[in-house]
Amino acid sequence: MDFTNTTTYFNQTSSLTVRSNVTFNETAPGYRLVVFITTVLLTNAAGAVANVILLLAMTIHRPLRKSSSCPLIAQCIAVDLYITTVAVPIVVIPFFLGPSLQLSEDFCRYEALSVYLFYSCGMFSEAVVAFHRLIATVLPYHFVFFKRRSSVIGLLLISWVVAAVTCTFPTLGIGTRVVPATRGCNVAPQGNPASLTVSVAIGYFFPTIFMGCCYVTVLTRTSQELRKRQGKSRSLIRRMEISRTLFFSFLWHCVTVYPPLIVMGHFSEQYAESLSLKLAIMWLGSCFSAINPVSGIRNSSRSNQDLAV
Repeated sequence: MDFTNTTTYFNQTSSLTVRSNVTFNETAPGYRLVVFITTVLLTNAAGAVANVILLLAMTIHRPLRKSSSCPLIAQCIAVDLYITTVAVPIVVIPFFLGPSLQLSEDFCRYEALSVYLFYSCGMFSEAVVAFHRLIATVLPYHFVFFKRRSSVIGLLLISWVVAAVTCTFPTLGIGTRVVPATRGCNVAPQGNPASLTVSVAIGYFFPTIFMGCCYVTVLTRTSQELRKRQGKSRSLIRRMEISRTLFFSFLWHCVTVYPPLIVMGHFSEQYAESLSLKLAIMWLGSCFSAINPVSGIRNSSRSNQDLAV
């Protein structure tokens, strides 16, 4: 991927969080933008309802409530709920209105805290859940430590601390800054352009690579144990089901992150010329919290039992 023009690259890749610095042809058929924002808002509305149901299930269902994993997964769901109800509208509505809506510099500056903070926290919260599953599988005798209340609180705070640190810099204009643009706000370099690449690596590459390594290890180890016991262990079967469900969630994150990077990095000309392609990529970034396969946990009673382990 060509990183020579880091500014253009990041402004394009920032569509992963419903961001784009591309210049749209204002004479292009307006129905595409109408279809885009309608689809995004309806998808996120449905996702918000699903996330509320999941949170209620985590709160009401006794096996889930007693689980050491419950607070970690509930945090992921809560972050997804905020993104679907608050963060996405904050971004897509100004994008849809375009030049007719002039945003202030202060609005864009603090958008890093009201929008990017939660996208980042969601990524790292998913990574923490993956780490929790990894310890339970690989180091079961040490997992007792990570089931303690103090340990769970510490794991919950890690995501917010990392997200807060990474999002404080653009708010203060250190390394990057968020500025008003024709359609909403865009991320721009401040000082060394390499800071944009570092921001993408920390916010997207690191957590997805970490989650992938965790879930591949968990699934491999669990499969080996199931073969040794000839598939007769109900606890191992439940562990496999919940790990597989969370792995699908990880794959969905990859679908929303890496295809846009590939398209905008290697097919930049086609991307620049196709409004439909731009909107499709932005749809991915704006809807991953609404179509997160982790909702499959609701439909599996075995997974619910496994969470109590």
